[in-house]
Amino acid sequence: MAEARGAIDQAVELILASRNVIAMTGAGMSVESGIPPFRGEGGLWTQFGGPDANQYQRFLADPDAFWARELQQANEPYIVELRKTISVAAPNPGHVALASLESEGVLTTVVTQNIDGLHQAAGSKSVIEMHGSRHKMRCVDCGDRSPREAMFLQVRPAPCVRCGGRVKYDSVLFGEPIPRSVLEEARAATDRADCVLVVGTSATVRPAGGLPRIAKSNGARLIEVNPDSTAITETCDVVLRGRAAAILPELVAEIGLVRPGHTPRQR
Repeated sequence: MAEARGAIDQAVELILASRNVIAMTGAGMSVESGIPPFRGEGGLWTQFGGPDANQYQRFLADPDAFWARELQQANEPYIVELRKTISVAAPNPGHVALASLESEGVLTTVVTQNIDGLHQAAGSKSVIEMHGSRHKMRCVDCGDRSPREAMFLQVRPAPCVRCGGRVKYDSVLFGEPIPRSVLEEARAATDRADCVLVVGTSATVRPAGGLPRIAKSNGARLIEVNPDSTAITETCDVVLRGRAAAILPELVAEIGLVRPGHTPRQR
């Protein structure tokens, strides 16, 4: 217990000594909102089998067949299950805690691998979604984004209104490159950071998994929040071992306690 308290105190000290704190979040962030991870015990791929590594190539080769499967809900079982859980999920205390840090001027940006939109639902404003958003559609030809009307569409989306190109869900398929604009935005946020909260991610999926390492090489301090050891644990300055929904609210409370009557910083 004393060791855990000491780690919280160290994390608070690092955060308050920093000028540009960001969070990088992964699937573990949303587990306590009822959204299962992909890997490990209870993971979607563990239960239903792994994904087709050529999803994006299949879409490009035959968009008609892709949308025929979509409209019949004949996707891989893990996709169907993921969408069902996302459709009823609500932000957990970890999401709320990060939104609180942003509103207080402590946290500048969340870079997330999640497509569930729970950071925004909790109140976070500056969110970079590396793998896309469940709330949007995207043209693969010009990159134009538009609202997504439902988790399971009943009608195939029309061609892009801007260029007439092929439209798919904004969420990134296997084999699909992350849009350049998103990569550039995430890299810029990483390069500005002097402290990074790495929350609920194994840090193994590239390119998102490489961002904490880039931040570290730039001189940023890393604070890991995760119940398990990960590929970057040994390089982190502070490790908070536990669930994000429990650790992050405690961290926020401690920051408030050491900053009585504080005024949010102007950035």
